[in-house]
Amino acid sequence: MNKSEKDILKLLIREKAVVRLLKTIGNEEYSTRELLTLLGSYGYGHKLLLRAKKNGLVERKMLKNKMYNKLTKKGKDVIKLTKAIGI
Repeated sequence: MNKSEKDILKLLIREKAVVRLLKTIGNEEYSTRELLTLLGSYGYGHKLLLRAKKNGLVERKMLKNKMYNKLTKKGKDVIKLTKAIGI
């Protein structure tokens, strides 16, 4: 196991709830409102989204007065690893 995989595992242990958020985003790009509706959680879901951004898992950009969210390479690596270990 290389260093980046170890870092991802540490992140998964610390931020377990973020995994559902990342899986919901997948390879798509969602506006924040649309994403939180899919999650079914506005307050807590938004906090998770901000934590994911802080950890470099989600990229957020403003476009026509809407904030759009998509996974970064690191976020996609987390999803690959969770599938590999069965989370």
